[in-house]
Amino acid sequence: MSEWPDEFLVGFGDVVDRIISTPVGTAPIIKKGKTGSLKSIYPWMRVYDDARKRYGRPLTLLAAEKLKEQVQRNDFVFVVTNSIEMDGPPGAAAIARALIVGLGAIPVIVVDFEEGTKYERCISKSMTGAGLIPVTDKRELIEGIFSPYSVLVRNWLPRTLEGAINESKKILDEFNPKAIITVEAVSCNKAGRRHGALGGSINSGDPNDEIVRWNQLIDVANERGILTIATGDNGNECGFGTLEDILKKHHEFCADCGCPCGEGIVSAAKADIVIPGASSNWACYGIEACLAKILDKPEVMHDEYTENRILLNCANEGIPDGATAICTATTDGSSHEAGIYTVGQLRQTVLMSRVVLVRESRSGSTVSESIFGKK
Repeated sequence: MSEWPDEFLVGFGDVVDRIISTPVGTAPIIKKGKTGSLKSIYPWMRVYDDARKRYGRPLTLLAAEKLKEQVQRNDFVFVVTNSIEMDGPPGAAAIARALIVGLGAIPVIVVDFEEGTKYERCISKSMTGAGLIPVTDKRELIEGIFSPYSVLVRNWLPRTLEGAINESKKILDEFNPKAIITVEAVSCNKAGRRHGALGGSINSGDPNDEIVRWNQLIDVANERGILTIATGDNGNECGFGTLEDILKKHHEFCADCGCPCGEGIVSAAKADIVIPGASSNWACYGIEACLAKILDKPEVMHDEYTENRILLNCANEGIPDGATAICTATTDGSSHEAGIYTVGQLRQTVLMSRVVLVRESRSGSTVSESIFGKK
């Protein structure tokens, strides 16, 4: 079926949301230092629950529907991510692949990295893990038989606040993207400070400091009516300001960052759709699954082999898991297998959602009818 009743689509979306927002195969406890208190990640599921109520629709499904509505063939879509941890580049690679296979879009990976280092290489390797061809020259996005599977990688440099605003306007003018998806792009709070997941500011908040600033890109995009989608797992990711009250209710460091600014770790930027996943990578995989469903193209969802390749490609460049700080093919304390199995669950959910079971006897009666002697 190419057209499914909304009841079935919502049911499908809720299943996908539950898969990507549930920390299965993930270490549930984080301890801040050897003498620090234990922090449970389970309350994050309540963040999802409240966000689901607010939007009134499955979040991954809503994101997929809006992408289908806004993005046409050969339209640019920005995928904004980091280059320093395993949560980010793999999800960016997977969603870039889905945008190409599903919508024929042209992804631009906007990412901060030091040129010539493992941080630059991990982005390219994550893309090739997804079967994509990373390029740095815009001409390669159009010319040649391999261009339909190419993605442009654009480095986002540290800038002052004013510089970030100006560069945001410049890059949006250049590409006119129809959507922006953030994938674990840690950004500044209302005081202009960037924080880690467990609090603690990593900059002064001075607008003249040259740091990596993502908020301004989302802010300018919102002013222009560009669709903005944020994925994250702590609230300090760019775009999560939309859920500030929910985050402060359920996440202690969103309420109190532990530094003098007193604003908590929540990003000041607000995205149209915010998806609190067990990780940003998994949230991207959920959008993929819903795109596969509404487009009736199962191949939009990448498979387990591809997931394994993406994770290994990224980790093998020396990129650590953000939770364990160990260089392993894992995401935020999840096991390697958990990431692969999550993709498998999502892919099977897509495949099985296309099956319509018909239960009837050889005479053509349904099983229940034959039991009660009806014709």
